[in-house]
Amino acid sequence: MKTKKGGYLTLKIRLLNTRLFNRYLTADPRACYNAEQGKILSALWDHHPQTATELAQVTGLANSSLSLMLRRLEEQGLLMSEQSPLDKRKRVFDLTEQGANQQQVGDDVSQRLSAVFYKGFSDAEVAAVDGYLERILANLEAEAAVFNRQAKGERTNNDN
Repeated sequence: MKTKKGGYLTLKIRLLNTRLFNRYLTADPRACYNAEQGKILSALWDHHPQTATELAQVTGLANSSLSLMLRRLEEQGLLMSEQSPLDKRKRVFDLTEQGANQQQVGDDVSQRLSAVFYKGFSDAEVAAVDGYLERILANLEAEAAVFNRQAKGERTNNDN
C-alpha cells in the first residue's frame, strides 16, 4: 500500500482554506463578522435557536472562547439570547435579522472559495472527491462514537 498522506493533506487543506476564507471575508465590505464568528453564525444558519452547549458541539469551540464570542456577536447585533423555555438554567441563542442577512455574505465567500478548491476538476471528479470525503467523515464519526460510548461507560462504571 502506498504512503497514506490523507491526514496531513487534510490538515494543510484546512489551514489554507481557513486562511483564504478569512482573507475573502475581510475583503468583503458587507461582512459584519470574522471567520471564527462565522462558525457560530453558520451553525445557527443551519439550525436555530441553539444553546451554548449545542453550539460548542457543532463548532468545536471551547466553552470559554464560545462565551466571549457569543457576547461579542450579541454586542454587534448579530445574535440575541434568552432564557431557555425548556431549561431555565440555559440560554438559547438565535439570529437577529442582521445576523440572518449575513448568511448571503457567508454563502458568497464560500462559493468563491469552492471555485478555487475545485479549480480544474470535472463534475465527475468533484463528485468523486466529495464522495471520498463523506466516507472518510463517516469513518471518523463512527470511531468517535465508539470512544464517546466507552468514555460514558467508564464514567458510569467509575461512579459505582
